[in-house]
Amino acid sequence: MREHFHNLQALRGVACLLVVGVHLLKLEASFGFQTLGFREVRWFGFAGVDLFFVLSGFIIASTNRQHLGRPGALPGYLFRRFWRIYPTYWAALVFAAALAGLVFGRAVYDPWGTGDWVGWLVLAPIDTPNAFVGQAWTLSYEVMFYLAFGALLLVPPRWAAGALCCWGVVVVAGLFGPVRTGPAGLPLSPFVLEFLGGCLVAWLIGRGVRGYPRPALALGLGYAAVGVVWTTAVVSGAYPDAMASQRLRVLVFGPAAILIVYGMAAAEGRWPRRVPGWLLRTGDASFSLYLLHPSILILGLVVGVRVPHTRLPHLLWLAGTFAAILATGFLFHARVERPLLGLGKSRRKPRPVAALAVADPVRKAAA
Repeated sequence: MREHFHNLQALRGVACLLVVGVHLLKLEASFGFQTLGFREVRWFGFAGVDLFFVLSGFIIASTNRQHLGRPGALPGYLFRRFWRIYPTYWAALVFAAALAGLVFGRAVYDPWGTGDWVGWLVLAPIDTPNAFVGQAWTLSYEVMFYLAFGALLLVPPRWAAGALCCWGVVVVAGLFGPVRTGPAGLPLSPFVLEFLGGCLVAWLIGRGVRGYPRPALALGLGYAAVGVVWTTAVVSGAYPDAMASQRLRVLVFGPAAILIVYGMAAAEGRWPRRVPGWLLRTGDASFSLYLLHPSILILGLVVGVRVPHTRLPHLLWLAGTFAAILATGFLFHARVERPLLGLGKSRRKPRPVAALAVADPVRKAAA
């Protein structure tokens, strides 16, 4: 029977709030204002994406481990992964593009050609950044990893771990060579090590290795703190610019994210005794929040230029913008994302009776 990792769902919510926070902080800084306490997000808000990548590796490995070596499971796996990402992303892209057109006028669409739109729709790693869902670049890595893991369903299970280890070795070796860009750069990106780290955590948890969760969490947080301090002291240039380097970013936040995910997964059912419900709901809606929050930041910008940025009006604007992001994300999750996911489940063909007889609840929940 599949174990439900409430801790990791809450951690997904934390990762989403980190990303939202660092982007909101950038918007706040454009008005020459940085709120005490909130401004510290600039040091670690980037890590939200790294947490997402490790969590993705964990979820894909743990929910599809029983399909390894079963080529017949590949179509269902690919459909589930496609349906989890694309319909919701397409709806968010339409929403973001329409909102940008309403705010900035038709001219906002003029610089982008058909090739750009096609690349954005299929999440291809093209040179033109997505103008309306800027963070969609991370979904290109997700799709790449889904396809790569799907290939493991075609080989004997005993080869899977070796194949993933070899992939990791190739990526590490590539760190000593030139930086690769374009489609060929995705499978050799340092971010791959975070996905593979999530797979390693899934393997450990699946084998019952759950010792020392709190020390793992403390070590992960401490490692990240030391990495941030080291980066600011050693690397020349602004800290956000330094974090644009994938190699440096994965060095600072990758091991920390892996340790944190392990610690939270290993502590499941033991600590914390009760996960806050609001954080679980944030984890449920994290994909919608992640996709839509830049669009709401545009509205925050429009409102912000009309607000006097003295302390009280600025704080009200900051809180109102954050509340609007949450409200939009939760509403989109309830009215668009969740119905789309339900539609995908209802359209799936039933399994043969013989297969149902041996299926466990993991296969139902992996959709």
